[in-house]
Amino acid sequence: MAFFPLLNLNIAKGFCTLQNFAPNNFEKIKNGKKNVWAIYSNGKKWITKHLGELKAGDSKTFYYNNMIESELKNYPLILLQFRKTHLNSEIDFLPDHEFSYHKIPEWRSTVGIFNENTQTSYQGEINPFPTHASLLTFHPFIQYNDTSNYLIFINLEKTPKFRSSYIEIYDTKSKIHYDNVKVLSNHINLIPLDKYNFKKDQLPVFLCRNMAGIPFGFGVSNNSKMLSLEHTHPPGMFAVHGDRFSVQKQIKNDYFNILKPNE
Repeated sequence: MAFFPLLNLNIAKGFCTLQNFAPNNFEKIKNGKKNVWAIYSNGKKWITKHLGELKAGDSKTFYYNNMIESELKNYPLILLQFRKTHLNSEIDFLPDHEFSYHKIPEWRSTVGIFNENTQTSYQGEINPFPTHASLLTFHPFIQYNDTSNYLIFINLEKTPKFRSSYIEIYDTKSKIHYDNVKVLSNHINLIPLDKYNFKKDQLPVFLCRNMAGIPFGFGVSNNSKMLSLEHTHPPGMFAVHGDRFSVQKQIKNDYFNILKPNE
């Protein structure tokens, strides 16, 4: 069973609703109630906190502000996990999952962001990415009507270290290189996009050569009364037939060779 992310940004707060019931009508919940644990990194160790029990068939919403000390900087990623057994207060690696389940459909949580006026959410989960993985994604979700646009990049790795890398930003058609933006592992990375002045006929592309993660287009209306959140898709999702992983590898290789940062 995957980890469930609890997000937080410096412009909005996060929540995560866990459901202790199967995402289908044929899977039985084993062991009934489940223990809920919060796990986050301080850059050296994974810190854990027991949040209580969730009975079979119940759901509960957890808020970022209730999870973590306010003086902790950089808004690290908080993970929620269903467990049978106890965790030490500090651990060196993310703990293995203890429940077996069907992956189609995925057992997910409601992951959301809210402000004083409204909220937005998606059905999601996250598992650790290998440290040698990479990212290539296109961003067609930029909005132009009194909206501030951002790219959210969420990375999770097994070790608690805060590893740095760079996301390179380009225009797909012209291949113009706009910027290199530093990102951290085991973090929620928020990248403002409006300063690049992308036009409506442009398709921005983002790549990271040595770090993978989940990218989202995030929009905030100028009056803060509307939020939008939509994850982009990996290149392999554009393939209808065949081996998507092979297609994705080829597309990545092609773009990584074509797109080069400014010297």
